[in-house]
Amino acid sequence: MHHYKIHTSRGSVPVHVMAPEKFAGEYERGKWPYLSSVWLVSILAMMTNLAQATYRKTTQGGGFGEILWKMGRDPKHVSSTFFDRFSRYNHQAKYGAAGWRSLDLFYNYHEKVKPRLVRNFEGWITNHWGKRLENRQAVSNRLKIAVNLIANAFAEFADEQEIRLLSVASGSAQAVVEAMRKCPDLNIKVLLIDSDESALNEARKLVQQSGFEKHFSYILDSTKALEKASQQFKPHIIEMIGFLDYRPRQKAIALINRIRGHLPEGGFFLTCNIHPNREKIFLDWVLLWPMIYRTETEFTDLVVEGGFAPDNIMIVYEPFKIHGIAVCKK
Repeated sequence: MHHYKIHTSRGSVPVHVMAPEKFAGEYERGKWPYLSSVWLVSILAMMTNLAQATYRKTTQGGGFGEILWKMGRDPKHVSSTFFDRFSRYNHQAKYGAAGWRSLDLFYNYHEKVKPRLVRNFEGWITNHWGKRLENRQAVSNRLKIAVNLIANAFAEFADEQEIRLLSVASGSAQAVVEAMRKCPDLNIKVLLIDSDESALNEARKLVQQSGFEKHFSYILDSTKALEKASQQFKPHIIEMIGFLDYRPRQKAIALINRIRGHLPEGGFFLTCNIHPNREKIFLDWVLLWPMIYRTETEFTDLVVEGGFAPDNIMIVYEPFKIHGIAVCKK
């Protein structure tokens, strides 16, 4: 594990970069031939998608950002012959980007996807990207680290008769479910908030498979439901892993400040952000997955400006240093 500190005007925040062997993580770095293929495929997809977006803008109107977003989420759209035209799994990862469907493939590639592949072109092209893409490995690492950090947060309240966790923009809540499995002796209650009904339905399946039905409740809504839900549920822990990647700075700070206001003294907030990386062009133009990338300094600034004291913040990065998780104590 590599350690250093980020210095802010209000104090220093420790940063830990986890070694893969510490959490059974993945860390296969691509060499220049692979990285060259990433950039070549991305540039070709950029030209193709820009041409299609220009045509749609000319004929239908609208902004480029909105057009590209709709193209990316359209199951009929193909970004690249070399990625998603001949692989149903790569195609799902593209049109499901920014949602639980893509994350499910990335999180569980070795369990759900790789065993289904056969020795044909689809199997080869799926495994080429699924196995080697650093962002796929990194988000899988993020899940494993998040599970451990959430379980550690549960342990902080081991003396409580009931431990309550609120998950904002919860998705399928896989990290929360797996963290609960690590804490079988604790009485944990979870409230999930998400605006995507299919995500909550997927969460219900995972919860049922784990036997935790009596421990979970669900709200189909956006972050506007945060206040009412928190006042009634009174969480010890609030988890929002993944959502900051889509919130501009001022809105992110305001949201973090709102979340902090609903935690008790000693309560925990866990969130994350994606870091700029050498495969960004691939996510931007092949997956058409728009995110707000922040350095560790910019990420730290968000949680500090959101009201958390630097002495009570820890930033944890997975080995590629693509995804960082902030653990903040009120």
